[in-house]
Amino acid sequence: MRYLLVVLLTLTCLQLSAQQFGGNPSSLKWQQINTDTVRVIFPAGLGNAGERVANIVTYLNRFNRLSIGPLQKKVNIVLQNQTMESNGYVALGPFRSEFFLAPPPTSYNLGSLNWVDQLSLHEYRHVLQNMNFRQGASKVFSWLGGELGQAAATNIAVPNWFWEGDAVTMETALSQQGRGRLPAFFDGFRALDLAHKDYKYMKIRNGSYRDYTPDHYPLGYLMSVYGREHYGTTFWKDVTSDAVRFRGVFYPMSHSLKKRTGMNVTGFYHATMRYYDSIWTANAQRPGITPAPQLLPTEKVFTNYKYLYPAGSPNEFIILKASWNTVAGFYLLRPDGSTSLLTRPGIVFDDYFSYRNNRIVWAAARFDARWGWKDFSAIRIYDRTTGRTSTISGKGKYFSPDINSDGTKVIAVSATPEMQYSLRLINTSTGEVEKVLPNPDNYYYTNPRFTDNNNAVISAVRNHQGQMALVSQSLATGEITRLSDFSFNIIGAPAIAGDTVYFTSSVKDVNNVYAITLADRKTWQVTDRPNSALFMAPAADSLVFSEFTAKGYKLHTAALTSPWKQIDITQTQHGSWLNPDLKEGGDILDKVPTDSFSLKKYRKTTGFFNFHSWVPSFNDPEYSISLLGNNILNTTSTSIGYTYNRNEGTSTVGANFMYGAWFPWLGTGFDYTLNKSALLKGKRYYWNQLSWHAGFTIPLQLSSGMYSRSLSLSSNYYIQKLYADNLRFRINPQQYTSSSLVFNNQRIRATQNILSHFGQYLALQYNHSIGSFKGEQLYGRFDLNLPGIAKNHSIQLQAAYQQRDTLGNYSFTDRFVYARGYNTPFYNRIYKLGANYHFPLWYPDWGFAQLLYITRIRANAFYDYSSAHNYIVKRDNLYRSTGGELYFDTKIGNVIPFTFGMRVSYLIDPDPADNAKTRVEFIIPLQQLFAY
Repeated sequence: MRYLLVVLLTLTCLQLSAQQFGGNPSSLKWQQINTDTVRVIFPAGLGNAGERVANIVTYLNRFNRLSIGPLQKKVNIVLQNQTMESNGYVALGPFRSEFFLAPPPTSYNLGSLNWVDQLSLHEYRHVLQNMNFRQGASKVFSWLGGELGQAAATNIAVPNWFWEGDAVTMETALSQQGRGRLPAFFDGFRALDLAHKDYKYMKIRNGSYRDYTPDHYPLGYLMSVYGREHYGTTFWKDVTSDAVRFRGVFYPMSHSLKKRTGMNVTGFYHATMRYYDSIWTANAQRPGITPAPQLLPTEKVFTNYKYLYPAGSPNEFIILKASWNTVAGFYLLRPDGSTSLLTRPGIVFDDYFSYRNNRIVWAAARFDARWGWKDFSAIRIYDRTTGRTSTISGKGKYFSPDINSDGTKVIAVSATPEMQYSLRLINTSTGEVEKVLPNPDNYYYTNPRFTDNNNAVISAVRNHQGQMALVSQSLATGEITRLSDFSFNIIGAPAIAGDTVYFTSSVKDVNNVYAITLADRKTWQVTDRPNSALFMAPAADSLVFSEFTAKGYKLHTAALTSPWKQIDITQTQHGSWLNPDLKEGGDILDKVPTDSFSLKKYRKTTGFFNFHSWVPSFNDPEYSISLLGNNILNTTSTSIGYTYNRNEGTSTVGANFMYGAWFPWLGTGFDYTLNKSALLKGKRYYWNQLSWHAGFTIPLQLSSGMYSRSLSLSSNYYIQKLYADNLRFRINPQQYTSSSLVFNNQRIRATQNILSHFGQYLALQYNHSIGSFKGEQLYGRFDLNLPGIAKNHSIQLQAAYQQRDTLGNYSFTDRFVYARGYNTPFYNRIYKLGANYHFPLWYPDWGFAQLLYITRIRANAFYDYSSAHNYIVKRDNLYRSTGGELYFDTKIGNVIPFTFGMRVSYLIDPDPADNAKTRVEFIIPLQQLFAY
């Protein structure tokens, strides 16, 4: 039961993490469409998108419930148009969905469907899941804990692969595309099959720091479709109904599968893989596979080679290379296989880049300092001849830039918050937009490229229905010439060599390289490979392309001299496994009504408190339960709760409120504590205490380049009133201010890196009394991260200082992190210096009983030096220790990241409290469970 409570609480907080508190500019005006099925909330001017969402989800709610269930609950859907991220989610606490309206810059991973349509199909399936999973024991948890109680229970009962796999199934069943029809969506599992790697279910579920494992989206889709095809359309409705009712308290989903198929979840997974592996193996062994040896030896560590361009010299290329132990960078690849780092792109929304004549161009991510939902990009150019990087544009919403031959112009895709798309020609010297090319049909461009004569741009485009075609657009006149007809086959980034345009497409079961000859506009198949080729560069008589393997995207080379086969790239030639009959009625997007709705203003104060959940918290020695509230736009946060402190024997009731819609967050709160006590001259005194506070916080996001960077400034005013019979207090009421600054600057990490290779963390806090009785306290901490000897090793140096006055009028909270191993009392002045060396020991990829899975074991060797001044005896005491820590990075229940460990400290200076010389401690940071 205790384990279950921890898991419930963790999953509760996982739901909260998806929100962006106070993320939209205060100037943004909101409108709504409010029906009996849905309330769609959107920025003013996006009425068409709001109506489309309302029409699709209303249709889904009425006609597409057979495979999930009939339960109903109205939902709020918020359309976010300030961010460049392409995403969406559904969550409880409060029940709502958010659509990020920027379409994905490329099409091979998520598809080319109209992005609003695809989000509606996928995310509303999550809405229906949440509606219909409120049954049995999960419904009881919703009574006890509110919406987050239901979320915790259903996330335990139903694994993440089903949530996403079922939603991908529906976007595929109800449209002419969906990820279930994209060959690249299955590249990961197909690569494992080709490499003869048959991983256990727990490894696939939990991932690995050692071996590549596909994520839960394709896993869920494959298992979802296998279940439907072998056991019927309503199979998963029945299985999940059993699971959320906890029929079979332990492993309820697996128990239901066993009852209905004779296989538990592990057996069902392996049955699914055997079914698809037979298809993929047969496809890979078919005659006519294009010979294409791998260009470079395979590294031990998972490494990607993506986007390659001829570098001028024969068989030299500019590539994007990234591995699990090295941050992505642009490299020069030489004929002997050696690479030289040129520069690193840093934080990006899309890793695509272009290269021509010694210049690399890409779109770097930029962020609004205050508003978390508002972000941008800036065009960056690296010049190989000078080794310098420059920014040539101001903040905009740019994707997929390309540079012309002489480096004077850049063409880039531009998107506006109003969902209008265009190509913009930017002068690299001035940064000015010289021309916005006309786009009367509002095509969405992907990966535009200058032609060899720089007179036109060739790009894949998506129309409003989500079909793709290749077009050429004149830079002089803006005229758009269609090079291929529109179809739902994906078209990847083009590469132009003279009269021939090479590109990848999803015509068959695997993405392959195709070509179009501009003179006659005939299309040809260039490669026929066992797994997807996605990026290519023609060079002399050969074609170098990147193909996905179990060790990442690897470079392969194929001859260009073989005769090509002419092909119609608009005619899909998928096997039945890529075009399953999911028996949901087929494509609905043309059937959805185009009803008009009344648009009304949506006030930001709507649902100001909006209480939705009861959440218990166990953080020894404090145990609490709180009633939480958030409004739908997530600009208000409210909590009312009770806390019991086991050490002090006190009970506290209180409430807190935060408002985040303005530039500073404004907060206030109070609490009333019963039975506080202190021992004075051998006698214990008791009193009650009323506290009130008010203040502000300014959270700033300053990330750019290679660094994730934030700054938080806050200040709060406190009043404490003490109540007791026959007891006089020296200060009553107590009044003081507490101000703090927290700055965090961390270089981005590779997957296996334990800590950032260069980073700083600074925290300062100053408390100061108000009134004639003086009291103050200063606290500061500084951490510095540096690279270690090996790529995954890290050095962390720490310094901390704390000082308080000696008057004893106030007793402020002690935040100091003492030398490890000591139970140091709070002195009036203390400082500490620490050194840590973190390094990995083993990647075991081992678990048991679906309860605990260990992905990494790592260690830390430390030394702490601390000096504390005792003003009473007027001397400094030394506290020095050294030792080691062993950490286990794990997953609990196949879903919750959790780290625990142990510490052995050797005390160089004996602890004055008990004269100990060695201390062993177990590190079980329960607060970590609440950090996600």
